[in-house]
Amino acid sequence: MYTRWRLYILAVFLVIIGVLLFGCRIWRKRGHQLSWLREVFLILGVVLIVETLIISTLSNYNLGVILPAFFGVPLVFLAFMLPKMKTGFLLLLKWLIAGCYAVAIGIFFVCGFLMIRAANEGEHAEVDAVIVLGAAVHGDKVTWVLENRLNTAMEYLETHPNAICVVSGGQGAGETVTEGSAMKKYMVERGVDENRVYAEEKAKNTKENFENSKVIIDEVLGENARIAFVTTNFHVYRAGQVAKAQGVNAVGIPAEDVWYLRLNNFLRECVGICVYALRGDI
Repeated sequence: MYTRWRLYILAVFLVIIGVLLFGCRIWRKRGHQLSWLREVFLILGVVLIVETLIISTLSNYNLGVILPAFFGVPLVFLAFMLPKMKTGFLLLLKWLIAGCYAVAIGIFFVCGFLMIRAANEGEHAEVDAVIVLGAAVHGDKVTWVLENRLNTAMEYLETHPNAICVVSGGQGAGETVTEGSAMKKYMVERGVDENRVYAEEKAKNTKENFENSKVIIDEVLGENARIAFVTTNFHVYRAGQVAKAQGVNAVGIPAEDVWYLRLNNFLRECVGICVYALRGDI
């Protein structure tokens, strides 16, 4: 199924790019000027807008879904209006848009560096307990995002037979069970000893994930237990900052992101890191 969706989305993008290139060629043949820069703006802008439209049908609606279109619309505007933006307000608008994109690109590079560095820090972690941060479940079934996190945790438990696991997450809208119970069920059904898995079922956010899970770990292993947490790779950096704020000394172990959500999650996480930085949490 996943391969089919991958090919479907790739085919859509290729068709759109092909149609745009053909349209640009026809545009030139009719005597209109279209520079390579405007052509790049047009193609990239349309692709970003279409990406939002496609992902909105495959994922829960959130900031990450709309951000590609947010960046794509000005590019399409520039593709058509750039020759006219030489004086007055339009000239000012052109440089304002350019400045905003320059700042955004700088933020993307900085945040990307922080995400990659944090995701690599837990590669060889040796700990006594692993906290798996919850994500949405559909009814009582774990989503692909959560499945990747749980599989990563199970791989760690398999190679570290003395470690325990705390799966953390309360019950949200549209969920028939708590995330913690669904996560524990998933792991036990796949052969993990249920005595090694502790379900934390009250947390509503990452802060509470760490607060509540630390209480369980302290009760089972004592306050000096070494702790790691598993979350999706792009989220490791910010989750680690939340852990530090709660006094939890934990290293992050990254799980693979869902391939078709990588752009959306990266953009949303950049916004999240900026918000945390402005609030003084980072």
